[in-house]
Amino acid sequence: MTRTGAKIMKIVLATAVAIAALVCAPLAGAATCEGLASVKVPHTRILSVQSVAAGAFQPPPGPAGPAGFAPPRYDDLPAFCRVQASARPSSDSDIRIEVWLPVPSAWNGKLRGTGNGGLGGGTGASPRALSAAMRGGYVSVGTNTGHQGDSSYAIDHPEQIKDFGYRSAHEMTLTTKALMRAYYGRGPRLSYMAEEGGGTIAALSEAQRYPADYNAIAATGMASYLTHHVFGQMWDWQAVHVTPGSFIPPAKYAVLHAAALAACDAADGLRDGIIGDPEHCHFDPSVTLCRGADAPDCLTAAQVEAARKLYRGPYNPRTHVSIYSPLYPGSELGWGMLVGPPKPFQISLDFFKYYVFRNPDWDYQTRPVNYDSDVALADAPRNLPTDAVDPDLNAFFDRGGKLLLIGGWNDAAVPPRVAVDYYKAVVARVGARKVRQSMRFFMVPGLGHGLGTNGAENFDADPMALLVQWEEHGVAPDQLIVTHYKNGVEVGRRLVCQYPLIAYYGGGGNTEDPASYSCKRSAAD
Repeated sequence: MTRTGAKIMKIVLATAVAIAALVCAPLAGAATCEGLASVKVPHTRILSVQSVAAGAFQPPPGPAGPAGFAPPRYDDLPAFCRVQASARPSSDSDIRIEVWLPVPSAWNGKLRGTGNGGLGGGTGASPRALSAAMRGGYVSVGTNTGHQGDSSYAIDHPEQIKDFGYRSAHEMTLTTKALMRAYYGRGPRLSYMAEEGGGTIAALSEAQRYPADYNAIAATGMASYLTHHVFGQMWDWQAVHVTPGSFIPPAKYAVLHAAALAACDAADGLRDGIIGDPEHCHFDPSVTLCRGADAPDCLTAAQVEAARKLYRGPYNPRTHVSIYSPLYPGSELGWGMLVGPPKPFQISLDFFKYYVFRNPDWDYQTRPVNYDSDVALADAPRNLPTDAVDPDLNAFFDRGGKLLLIGGWNDAAVPPRVAVDYYKAVVARVGARKVRQSMRFFMVPGLGHGLGTNGAENFDADPMALLVQWEEHGVAPDQLIVTHYKNGVEVGRRLVCQYPLIAYYGGGGNTEDPASYSCKRSAAD
């Protein structure tokens, strides 16, 4: 670089630093934390405002966290302003909102919204989710999705169904931005959401319905097709409970898993205990059929038939039209949560009882689900706000919005084809060019429900970090390099390709080195 060029570069850098300092600095007239109690937000009432000292936050009493996870800690949180509010966009609404605003010196200038798992409810946002965002310097916000307690409200409160499906996420975002303008003197320079499972309803509804709310959104384990998701849960449970003989003991999941690996593991060039291309795996569970009496290392005829139903997925018996995604080969070790318990998954029970049948006395045994007529009941207009599957993302993309969608091929809780079908629908609706510019979709081999290090085989990634690199540094996640864990222990790193490409092992290189893999189309295409 010439001396003149170097001088110009220094001036540019100095100017950029000065501009950044001005953007991040609060404006004159910003409110104190206590002053936020008087902020006016349309159809929203501020319920409480509290200054929380560094390390002093105490979560409200509530149920223990998920089994297998360490309890969350809060003693490392910086000082922040805690605001609780109630939004009433309809006369029947009461959306409880909780906003955590770092003190101005600790704020990174950005907002991170959070979702809510399952069917929502409770008294407010998840302190665990809010604290994760707070540690990164974000203003963080969450809601109770518009109701407290169970889903019985859905019987005769259609406005609260809208709140659960999409309005709660939008209202929390509007309220938070108003509080930020009052507290810091300006709104966020960037806004993000990165959610998984049930939280994807909020995240994807924001992209689909309110394209100006967030700049970049990530959804992992797309559970936002709720009206049909519950048919998948019920189908899976019923498949192994047709008769006592249909039940597949958990110990036999490994038998099916080993047979599925034998059929399809090597199709990606490497036999490593992970099916790299489950979409094109044609596995017949009858290979596990006992040749004689029932034994621990084989399945009976009734158990094989149950497994076939799981791999087939729910469908209309009259039209044979698929209702929801099947389970895929390779996912067998994760089946227990859905098919093992003595009754169907609670989300499906509650949704059918309160949303579909609107009958608190409905019983799945005396009145089984009908996979023909009951689909129309679930798809009634009053229930559709619970879905976030609209492929028209034109407005979001046209504003520069970015969407990162990640699924796991081994996910049994939210089977893979939900995300695959949605991605294909988005391409068809907005066009391949916009998708290449604004969306990235990855299906991760070996990944179950949620990113992390739990399970026999799993991968981790940080969708939020990927969004930041993409939005703020222009580095789009065209490939994923993820840490590979086996039985909870890190063993290396792997390449994950954008769907529909598959990571193929070239042979000869270190199998735990991403450079040993290349992205190719499936040999089955």
